[in-house]
Amino acid sequence: MKINNYAKGVILTFLGAICWGISGVLGEYLLNVSKIDSLWVISNRLFYSGLFMILFLYFKQNKEVFNVFKAKKDIFKLVNFAFLGLVICQATYFLAIKYTNAGTATVLQYLGPTMIMVYYCIIKRKLPKLNEFLAIVFSLLGIILISTHLKFDSLIISKEGLFWGLFSALGLTIYNVLSIDLIKKFGSMLTVGWGLFLSGIVVQIATKSFYIPNNFNLVDLICMLGVVIIGTIVSFTLYLQGVTLIGAVRGSIIACVEPIAAIIFSMLLIGTHFSFYDILGSAIILFAVLLLNRR
Repeated sequence: MKINNYAKGVILTFLGAICWGISGVLGEYLLNVSKIDSLWVISNRLFYSGLFMILFLYFKQNKEVFNVFKAKKDIFKLVNFAFLGLVICQATYFLAIKYTNAGTATVLQYLGPTMIMVYYCIIKRKLPKLNEFLAIVFSLLGIILISTHLKFDSLIISKEGLFWGLFSALGLTIYNVLSIDLIKKFGSMLTVGWGLFLSGIVVQIATKSFYIPNNFNLVDLICMLGVVIIGTIVSFTLYLQGVTLIGAVRGSIIACVEPIAAIIFSMLLIGTHFSFYDILGSAIILFAVLLLNRR
């Protein structure tokens, strides 16, 4: 049976989002089960993800992968994106996983679209539309449910987990804002690939992470390869191919399956427990993201 382009786009986008969700759970295993140092995971994820992505693109585009270095202004933008966007976004996300779990960290990072909307409302000096205002309200409600379970005398989620989760949403906001011009000119994969690789080199050297952790076993290696390959090349390739067939708006809506996948795989593979309030809060935050995609 021949699949039409729209159905193919939906499937590819869906699978790309699933890969991102799986990558988060593999990271959770490394951090919370194997107890591997978070700085090691973050630095090696940046470096090897970037390296593999650039090599992958080189075989497809040859010397075109170096076009980003032809103009000084593009190099400046790339450096800003790499260290102010990617490092903050990736590092805070994995720290959020360390202090919570993959599902919760991914959901909290999905507050990023609401933060982006607020940012543009501020710089353009305009009030949010009704759907944007409701997105803010639902996002706040989702945070309250996840962090308190309606028990307002204490936090259910750890303070560190909430802090890094909200910081990762801010990181996602910075990441998106700083990447706009570069992605328009060079495409998503090339921009992200060089951003990961350049930041990875510096972070690797700064953290001295060129070593193999103690008790690093085959399962840990498979998980790390999954974080690097499934979470970058496979996910980006599938997602971007899907988006070219169905459009960015529909693609971003389907991408909301990522935190759902992270929650499900976290429960099935690691045995992470999620309460009713965690699920409800996550659903409300994702509903807020869907509201922002309404035209």
